[in-house]
Amino acid sequence: MFIPKSLYYTKNHLWLRQVGLYDYFVGITDFAQKEIGEISLIELEFTGEHMKKEMQWGKIYGLNQTFSLLAPIDCKVMATNVILDTNPSSINRDPYNNWFLRVSTVVSNYGLLTNEEYIELIQ
Repeated sequence: MFIPKSLYYTKNHLWLRQVGLYDYFVGITDFAQKEIGEISLIELEFTGEHMKKEMQWGKIYGLNQTFSLLAPIDCKVMATNVILDTNPSSINRDPYNNWFLRVSTVVSNYGLLTNEEYIELIQ
């Protein structure tokens, strides 16, 4: 299983790719998409643009299970990936290049996992 070194991770199997000083793309890990199975629907459930850490902001419906999406950090939603509206299973083919949200935060990456820490978590 491929786990990129350049990303941050959460215990809830999300990855964060830093873009710029305060912005991140947010997606799910390869481990998570394999557990979920073939993804048929992604529902984004947040209201407003601000999210608190651990707030549920969506669900992924897959062949094997439903997966709740929890905010990895306090953040402001800057954009959603509309491609996933019509092609949610693209996450199964390339989980690290298909993101759900672009978020902005002034919070540091404190509490996020490195790739080594994430590998320990899933073993």
